[in-house]
Amino acid sequence: MSINTDILIIGGGVAGSALACGLRRKGYRVVLIEKSNKPQDTARGDHLQPYVCEILDKWGVLDHFFQAGAEKRGGSLWYDCKGTEIMNANVSKLNIPHPYFLYLNHENISEVFLQLASEDTNFKLLRPIFKWNHIETNSNGSLFTVKLRDKTELNIKTKLIVGADGIASHVSKSFGFTRMTYRYERALAILFSSEYILDAENNLKTYITDQGIVAMIPRAGGGCKIGITINRKDVRLWKQLSNPERSKKISDLVPEYKDLEVNFGGIYPPTMINTNKWVKNNLVLIGDACHGLHPGRSQGMNTSIKCIDQLIEILPPKVGFKSAEISKSLKCYQEKVKPKIDYILEKNHKIGLQMDKFNELTEMKEINKYKELEQNVDNAYKYRMNSAGYGNN
Repeated sequence: MSINTDILIIGGGVAGSALACGLRRKGYRVVLIEKSNKPQDTARGDHLQPYVCEILDKWGVLDHFFQAGAEKRGGSLWYDCKGTEIMNANVSKLNIPHPYFLYLNHENISEVFLQLASEDTNFKLLRPIFKWNHIETNSNGSLFTVKLRDKTELNIKTKLIVGADGIASHVSKSFGFTRMTYRYERALAILFSSEYILDAENNLKTYITDQGIVAMIPRAGGGCKIGITINRKDVRLWKQLSNPERSKKISDLVPEYKDLEVNFGGIYPPTMINTNKWVKNNLVLIGDACHGLHPGRSQGMNTSIKCIDQLIEILPPKVGFKSAEISKSLKCYQEKVKPKIDYILEKNHKIGLQMDKFNELTEMKEINKYKELEQNVDNAYKYRMNSAGYGNN
């Protein structure tokens, strides 16, 4: 069986599904292939910035997220380990189209995108697949073979290839992209609590401790996800602890949460990925396949969606979707967007390195930084706008 398409997307996570959704009603024939038939795990990003809400509104999909159970949060509150508020980074009073963060449990985000993309008769979703192989690329496009889990074999001819297969990106490896990878010293432990009580504006609460940050991240439907940085040497210990023992670890750092019941989610080693280039002929990498950020204080999912929105704007229209124009538009996209992301990665990497060395001295510096921000009207405004997605990082 053979399929002719305009765009082949490899990877159905947030990046691949968001691109498919953003392309709907544009007239392109789109095929998305994905190895897993299950939603992605819940220890990833759940929160979409106000600027990204503006993008979703432009795509005509924002209301669908609320229908799927997404909720609003006003912003973020910063505290010291004793529970004293040091900064209120709420965005609800900013003069922006959508003065709120939207949050939906991560396993549902890509599913909403895929459901909306599937409403377009030009879209085809193939999952789960067993493997794919790139056969050749010439002036007319690229040829792939795809084998499904049921052993069906397909030939797919495409004009544009999009690699959206995450940090481990088989696409980037197969096509010879050079990547800089950095693994940080501290890992991220994820816990969940169904008994955590949200405040009136569903604010995300971050506590600064001598071990790093402890973040109480709202979950759609109630409760929270707890993110805490731990030393790599303690990973095995954390995996062996009982949930009550993990609860004790949290309360030792933030006494306010004494006896908070928690469930273990997993431990994730943060990795920074920076690919030397995003484009090769008719191929473009998106999302974590080309720019993986440290999750401690990043907006990796939001950064990906913002990049995808710009890629969609730069692609040639369906009537002019030919090899020369595709290649030209991809180069333009890389030249326009990559320097901005390189800047974000550089700043994000420095934060990741700082988090690796977090101690009592760093704790006081961080607390004083947010206190000073709270007292400086102009800088506090810039911080809120940046967190809302309207700044430079």
